[in-house]
Amino acid sequence: MITVFWDFDGTLVSSPHMWSCSMHRALLETTPESGASIEDIRRYTPYIFTWSYPERDYSAYKGEKWWDFMNMGFYRTYTSLGLTSQQAQRASLRARELILRRENYAVFPDAADTLRTVKEAGGRNVILSNNIPELEDIMKDIGLHEYFEGFVISAIEGYDKPRKELFEIAKRRFPSERYIMIGDNPEADIMGAEAVGMTTVLVHKGYCPKADYCADTLSQLPIKAIVGQ
Repeated sequence: MITVFWDFDGTLVSSPHMWSCSMHRALLETTPESGASIEDIRRYTPYIFTWSYPERDYSAYKGEKWWDFMNMGFYRTYTSLGLTSQQAQRASLRARELILRRENYAVFPDAADTLRTVKEAGGRNVILSNNIPELEDIMKDIGLHEYFEGFVISAIEGYDKPRKELFEIAKRRFPSERYIMIGDNPEADIMGAEAVGMTTVLVHKGYCPKADYCADTLSQLPIKAIVGQ
């Protein structure tokens, strides 16, 4: 059995600025008088995610507790923009609701065919993603769930790529003869997978000397050659 681990955002779907856009929309809906722009919010959003600081141990923040951690980041962002505590709490709750909406995620047009090709070549598709606890439900909503046999999600496991622990959890959960990691992030996906002996594939980001394979699109991935090695 060959297991192909897939990153999600940026690899199978495109959702540019989804977090900052959702936070800004939540602000407009709950406190339109604030006057804060999306650019104001973007000054803070890079610092609120667990995956922004993967060297830290987030094992105490899993599932709903991961959302508690994120809500603290939302709350600090909103209060920094001048909202009262009550306003910030209301906007934070609405931001979470907006982030979970299916329309945030545009599936790459060649994603389904590529995933199907992996299965036909004898591979097993598994998600390995720095992402929200509800990712499996999102994948049902966007029509990709049927192609996967499992999910390893950072917000459920308490570690973020490129942490070795997350990749080792994935390998233990899905024993295989060989592992392949496909993603769009040279550090989180390629270097993280390389450190635990996986074959690495970079997509959508041009050439990376660290990756075993690179492709500009999913349809250009040499899936049959990779899986059939």
